[in-house]
Amino acid sequence: MTEILLIIGRTIISMALMFFLTKLLGKRQLSQISLFGYISGISIGNIAAYIALEGQDMWIFAIVSLIVWVLVTVLLEHLTLKSKKMRGYIDSNRRVLIKNGIVQKEAMAKENFTVEELLEQLRGKEVHRIADIENASIEANGKVSVFLKAEHKPLTPAMLGFPIQREQEPITVVIDGSAELDTMQKNGVDLNWLNKQLDKANLKIEEVLIAQYIKDKEMTIHTLDERFIELNMSDESSSTQLTNTQLEQLKLSLLQAIAIIEQQSKKSS
Repeated sequence: MTEILLIIGRTIISMALMFFLTKLLGKRQLSQISLFGYISGISIGNIAAYIALEGQDMWIFAIVSLIVWVLVTVLLEHLTLKSKKMRGYIDSNRRVLIKNGIVQKEAMAKENFTVEELLEQLRGKEVHRIADIENASIEANGKVSVFLKAEHKPLTPAMLGFPIQREQEPITVVIDGSAELDTMQKNGVDLNWLNKQLDKANLKIEEVLIAQYIKDKEMTIHTLDERFIELNMSDESSSTQLTNTQLEQLKLSLLQAIAIIEQQSKKSS
C-alpha cells in the first residue's frame, strides 16, 4: 500500500513538473515542432515516466536529468531565434520537392519522403494534380507548403478587380450558458444589451450554448437544446446594396476572367 501511495505521489509531482517545464518551452513546441524538439519530447516523456516508477534512491536523479533536458532545449531554441546559421543546422532549411510541376527526385530521397506521403499532404491542401503546382517545399516541421501556378489559383474578388466590404470577425458573447463579460466590454457592449438581444428570441443566457455577434449585422445563437437562431441586427436603411453599376462591373469582370482562363487553357493544351 505504501509503494502505491509513493507511486501516486511521484506521478503527481512528475505531471506538475512536466506541465511547468512544457510551459517554459513555449507554444512553438506544440505548433511547429523541430527535429530536436521531437527528440526532446520523447526523452522528457520517458524521464517523466521513470520518475513516477523508479525506486526511492533514483527518482531525484531523474528529476535533475529532466531539468537538464529542458534547459538545454530552451537554450537551443533561444540560439535558433538569434542565429540563422544555428536555426538552419538544428531545424534544417526547407527543401524544394516540386519545381514547375516536376517532382525533384533527389530532394525527395534526401528527405526520405515517398511519393505516397507527398500525395497525401497535397490532398490535405486540396491539390490533386502535381502538374498544377509551381513550387512545393517541405518545411522544418515536415509539412509541405504549396504554391500553385497562376492559371490554377482560385479566383478572388481582388483578381476580378471588384471591391468588397471588409468582413468583421464574430465576437463570442456567450459560451456554455455564461456571458463573456471581458470580451463584451472590449467591444462596447454589456450584459443589459445581451439580455435585450436574447429577449428577442425568448431566451435566457443559461439556455445558450454559444452566441456570436457581428457588429451592426447579426447574432447567431446555438442553444443547449440544439436549436439555431439568427437575429438580424443591421439597420435596413443603412444596409449596403449592390448598385446596377457595380453589378455590371462584376458581370464584365467575370466575363474577362472567363476569357483569360479559356486562353490559358488553350495555351496549356
